[in-house]
Amino acid sequence: MEEIMRKRSLTKDEREVQIINWFAIRVQHENEDYATMYQIARGLGLVPSSHITAILKGMVSDGALEDKTLERAGRFIDTKGYRLKSGTFQRPQRQTVRINFTVNGIKQMELL
Repeated sequence: MEEIMRKRSLTKDEREVQIINWFAIRVQHENEDYATMYQIARGLGLVPSSHITAILKGMVSDGALEDKTLERAGRFIDTKGYRLKSGTFQRPQRQTVRINFTVNGIKQMELL
């Protein structure tokens, strides 16, 4: 019989880095909205849990994240939204590339 190998769980610090990287990827894709704990957990491929909530609250108290109460429509209870603290991560600047065509058909590329 084959032995089933278990994956080692990430430590709290490793999970915090993973959460920051997840938010950084969102910022790179121009999404700076608040995310719920459920969205964060699902984005990381995890099951939403009180453990993740505790990590997020700790990151807020450490100053890495900021939180906000998000109002939900209908009978749902309001929930917390989280995002990277302002100034923590800056979106990379996009550069446009202009391609000039010469008379001889040779292309020149120029970064602006």
